[in-house]
Amino acid sequence: MMTGQEYRQSILELKPKAFMFGREITDLSANGFTGANLNGVAETYDMAQDKDLAPLFVTKSTLSGREISRYTHINTSAEDLMARIKVARRVCQRTGVCLGRCGADSLNALWATTYELDQKHGTRYHERFKAFLRRVQDEDLVTTLALTDPKGDRSLRPSQQPDKDMYVRIVERRPDGIVVRGAKAMIAGATAAHEILVHPGTGLGPEEADYAVAFAVPNGTPGLYHVVDRQSADERKNTDSWDKGNVRYGSLEALIVFEDVFVPNERVFMAGETEFAGEVVNRFALLHRVVLAGCLAGCADVLAGATAIVAEANGLGKQMRDKLAEMTYYGEALYAGALGACSQPAATASGAVFPDPLLANVSKWHVTWMPHEIQKAAEEVVGGSLACMPSQADLESEAVGPVVRKYLQGAAGVPVETRMRAIRLVENMVAGPGRLGSLCMHGAGSPAAAKIMVRALSGLENKKALAKHLAGLS
Repeated sequence: MMTGQEYRQSILELKPKAFMFGREITDLSANGFTGANLNGVAETYDMAQDKDLAPLFVTKSTLSGREISRYTHINTSAEDLMARIKVARRVCQRTGVCLGRCGADSLNALWATTYELDQKHGTRYHERFKAFLRRVQDEDLVTTLALTDPKGDRSLRPSQQPDKDMYVRIVERRPDGIVVRGAKAMIAGATAAHEILVHPGTGLGPEEADYAVAFAVPNGTPGLYHVVDRQSADERKNTDSWDKGNVRYGSLEALIVFEDVFVPNERVFMAGETEFAGEVVNRFALLHRVVLAGCLAGCADVLAGATAIVAEANGLGKQMRDKLAEMTYYGEALYAGALGACSQPAATASGAVFPDPLLANVSKWHVTWMPHEIQKAAEEVVGGSLACMPSQADLESEAVGPVVRKYLQGAAGVPVETRMRAIRLVENMVAGPGRLGSLCMHGAGSPAAAKIMVRALSGLENKKALAKHLAGLS
């Protein structure tokens, strides 16, 4: 298994092609956006090397029996699922951001779906995928999932779009592979992955076979490039100032473009089997909806800590105890919901297990609003300085620094810089590039999708029967 430094070097050797502000990023490690994301993913490698964390971050491969990263594992038990949630929380406690290693959840979805696809059609997708997964495990690679298509006119099906590239599709089938075209949008950790996993982002009809495609390509593949998304306060990321809030790590999302990318057969895991498109999406969503709750619980821990530092610096530590307890309540409720969904796994014929469908969607429903309550409490505690505080440059200026230091002093004994740094971190997490709200609303699917599933799985007729029995209604 790699160290963090070995991981960084391996990504730089792939030379992913990326653009931002209309210019190509020539050095991923030197750029404030891609570099901060690389640092965060590297931290997950170093955490696996930590003897105290290794029992959680490292497990045994069901393919080779070797020790492998939890991020490359196929979950076969409730314990595996719960460990995945615990890893997500620990990583976000350490980094304070979403890093985009959600390819782990796609690996599980593809494992189960390719197995069933082969059982029905006599294809060899599962054997191909198993060989790919063995390499990912043996070489300790990062995979990220490219799921969300640009979609174009949302009222139209993929095959009805005026521009057929609004959903990734097969444009040519060759004896040795396929050629794909299109894009995937808002992809977390796009430039920091060794392998880009792609599968359909929605269910498909029989006439949409060209869109029913799943495959993996290495970062740096000809025809594949990234357009890195802008973020709030993003100009600060390319400075050494602590005004960026999180001075160590950062999230990153990108538009991944596929311009007639060739994918050899051994890397193709679905190519036209439309009836399985919705299944692979659903399985990814079930797992990722609970993992997201674990991530947000970890980020909530960091935000609560930063908020507490500000409260104490303001001289209001005791007065704000209830608000800080409220932040803890919501964070632990997210975590408990995710663990609960994982404690009752649903098995598949492939041996992989997934969270209970109803509880997983309940967990996602929690994720769509609880983080906003955490943010709101943080904003209430920190106060107006969250939106209108001078910069680090002002604090260090000969002209206005003494004035800033004088009037931004809070409780005695707390340095002004301590107060300002904590406020900047809170700002980063409630209004900047690390904002909890951006992680929760549409991650792993829309709120509407989760509510639809909760309604469908609610078992209302059974609940009515329970009531009728007690009310004497036969």
